[in-house]
Formats: sequence, C-alpha cells, structure tokens
Amino acid sequence: MTRSFQVDKTTIPIGYAGLVHLYSIAALPHYRNSFLIQGSFHSEKQGFEELYYYPKKYFSKDLGDPFHHIEFAIKHEGINLELLKYAFANLQSEEVEAYVRAHPTSKLARKIWYLYEYLTGKLLNLENAIGGSYTLILDPQEYYTGPLKRSRRHYVDDNLLGNLSFCPLVRRTEKLIAFEEKQLADTAKQLIEQYDSVVISRAVNYLYLKETMSSYEIEREIPDSSRSKRFVEALKKADHLGELSKAALIALQKMIVDPRYANSDYRNFQNYVGSEYRLDMPRLSIEYISPKPDDVPDMMEGLIHCLERMIEGKVHPAIIAATIAFGFVFIHPFEDGNGRIHRFLMHYIFARSKFVPNGAIFPVSAVIVKDMAAYDFLLESFSRPLLNLIKSYTFDQRGELEVKEETATHYRYLDYTHFAEYLFECVEKTICTDFKNELNYMVNYDKAKRYLSEIVDMPDKKMNLFIQFVMQNRGILSIKKREAIFSELSEEEIERMQEIVRSQMIGTTNHV
Repeated sequence: MTRSFQVDKTTIPIGYAGLVHLYSIAALPHYRNSFLIQGSFHSEKQGFEELYYYPKKYFSKDLGDPFHHIEFAIKHEGINLELLKYAFANLQSEEVEAYVRAHPTSKLARKIWYLYEYLTGKLLNLENAIGGSYTLILDPQEYYTGPLKRSRRHYVDDNLLGNLSFCPLVRRTEKLIAFEEKQLADTAKQLIEQYDSVVISRAVNYLYLKETMSSYEIEREIPDSSRSKRFVEALKKADHLGELSKAALIALQKMIVDPRYANSDYRNFQNYVGSEYRLDMPRLSIEYISPKPDDVPDMMEGLIHCLERMIEGKVHPAIIAATIAFGFVFIHPFEDGNGRIHRFLMHYIFARSKFVPNGAIFPVSAVIVKDMAAYDFLLESFSRPLLNLIKSYTFDQRGELEVKEETATHYRYLDYTHFAEYLFECVEKTICTDFKNELNYMVNYDKAKRYLSEIVDMPDKKMNLFIQFVMQNRGILSIKKREAIFSELSEEEIERMQEIVRSQMIGTTNHV
C-alpha cells in the first residue's frame, strides 16, 4: 500500500497535493493546496488558489500511504471529485476493502467507500454497513448542496449537486453568504413597486434589446435587425420554456443563429476557440479546447439533470445560473450560438425560479460588457489550466482538430465558486445600478417631454428626436440639426428646450 514519496524535505505536499505528487496526477488544480514545513502554521492566497502550510505534527503519518492523504484532503480541503477519481484509479479494490474493514465505525471511511464505488463504478467485496448514523458527502456549512439521495449500503447521504456525468461544486464562501443575505430578489421587487407600470413596461422593453445587443457585443458581433429581434423574442419566452431539454436547446439554437449554422443535434466534431488559425503554427492559436464530441451528449444530459436536481433542492438561483450557464459554455455543444445560449440560460433560470419579477429582465450582459477583462479572466481561470493538461491533439489539412486522449473528467467536476461570486456581483450591479437607472431614465424622459410640450406642442416623434440629438451633442442642438430639422423653432425656444433636456436628462442612463 505504501508508495515511494520523495520530495523536497523542507516543503512536503499533503492531502490533494500529496496525491498529485504520489501518482503524478494530471488534473485541474484544487482551490486549496497543503504542505508540511519546518516552521509554524500559516496560509496565503495567490489569485484563486489558497496555500496552507502546516508544521509536521499535523501529518505525522506515512507519507506514502494514499489513504492518509485522502483522509486529510476530505477533512481539511473539501471534496474534489476529479482528483479523487484519478487517485482511486491507482488503487486496487483489495486495498480499499482492507481500509474500510480496518475502520468499521468510521464515517469518513464510509464516505471514502461510497465515493470509490460511485466514481469508479466498481462494487467492492464488502457487506453493507450495519447501523450507525448517516453521513453527508458534502458539509452543508461548507458547500451548496442538492436533495438527499440515501445509500443504505454505505449509510451515506449523497447531497451532491449533480451526478457522474456533470457534478459542479460550489463552496459557501463569505462572499457568497454575504450576497445571499442581501436578498437581491426582494430589492428588485421593492424597486419596481416604486414606479408606474407603464414606466416599467417601457424600461423592460428597452432592457430586452439592451441585453441582446450586449450579448452580441461580448462576442464582438453586430447582429442585423432580424437576428437581434429573434434573440429578444427568445429572452421574452424564457419564463415560458418549462423544463430544459435537449429539444428545447436545439430549437433555441436554431432560433438565434444564422440558419446555415443551425444544428439538428449536438455537435459531432471537435471544436475549439482560437484567436487566429495558422496551418504552420496551429497550437499557437488555441485558446480553449472543448470536450470531445463523443462526450457531449452524456455531459449535456448530466447538466440538465443537475439543473433539475438543484431546482428541486431549492439552491439559490444565482448558484444554479452560474453552474449551468458556465457549464454549458464549457461543454460548447453547438457549432455556433454557445455564448448567447450561455447568457440566455442565466435569464431562463432567473425567470423560472422567480428570482426576477414577472416580465422583467436583469441585463447581466450589459454589466459583463463594461468589464470584459474581468469576464475573460474568469473564463481563462479554467481554460488556461485545461490547455496545460491536454497535450495529445492533431490538426488535419483543413484545420480540423482531433483530441487523442481522454479528457472528459476535466469538464465534469469543476469548482464553480468563483463563477458564482462573479455572477452575484453582476446581478447586484444590474439591480442596483442598470435596472434602477433605466427606470429613472424613463421617469426623467417623461418629465422632460412634459416640460418641453409647455414650450412647443410639437409632434411626439419630433420631440423624441430633439431630446436624442441634444443628448448626443452634450446638451446642445447642433447648428446642422437646427437648420435641417428644427428650422421652425426660434432661438429662444431652442435655448429653453435645451436647458430642460440638460436639467432632466444629462447624466442619467441613456440610449444614445
């Protein structure tokens, strides 16, 4: 059972880092790595990674025994299904059986037993556990959890968010707990109650268009009127979609992309994201490699199952939206439209879970597009480590990519904690800034028009043009516009009308 364990004696990896060292595991990094050192306990944070340094008294056991590292990892570093799966693949069934028999009353041993059979699909030669209290796979104080699935064999309650095909993990960080306590859905409801229903309706109609254009802008595209109209229609139907399904996703993709690139099924080819493809140096253009096509149907089935499981378990809508929307875009199941559907899914989940008031929309994409560097950094927190793992792939003469190794596990069990924190931040900015500003804009716009009509009772269309032109030119109607469109107005009328627009509109959120 004991393995060779030769490392720098001053800093010795333990827990998940110890398993990685012991078996030379190539996996996505765990959020927390632990080490034994000569000095006193301390910790530090580097980006999304946490580093913990323990005096040697914290781990006085055999460093070559994998079960000591597994025990330490689950106790102190949480659950990492990918690393556990790879570690279990290096263990013989007889070793695990011997470990469980040696710890007949241990809840931790029962948890390891359950996870071994769950992740490997191998049934150990062990009698069912006898008596005792049930133990949870995830600590609800540390993780967001799903509805319980009881295993009488192990006396274990599985409260994971998903299943073997797709099982995200989200830790209950201080930041996420603080966001939950803000009750943002109530904030939005209270905000809407302060405004007239007509104002709300007009603001929401504009926000649907704003969200559509922002979603395309994230992908650096400018849609024609037909494509933008179809996406607006899709967003408006989000709360009527019902349960998500493969058929619904395919229909949505057909609705929002160019008909020439619409799919009748999930992709059957390997796709990737690259800034510029060059036949002479293809690897330099790769920014992200999606799962192999054969793995997509199973992952997507798991993602949809996970969505329903989290809704059943009443997980917070922002947690559901982060895991499902980002999980979808990482799977990249279609040739085109993945990014737009990724953001559509956020709205779908918010609407379905009643996180947004009926008929309203939070323009999350509009917040994202204001800081694309933060959005790109978040995506790269997964894509960069992933590219370091996928080594075996080739290109043919047409630039088609083929991945030669097994990669599915890398995509199935991600930690989405930072994605959830990011989405919560976007939602808060949306509700407290963009949504509120848009409602105030409509109120101020109506006041400006009412005051303008007291000076000149002009046609509504022309009054709208006047306001827009003045706002576009920083509070002054240009001489060209005066002569070409508003020649009937006197200088005094224009001056008074400009002042009204400046006082009511300049500085507010605008549509220019």
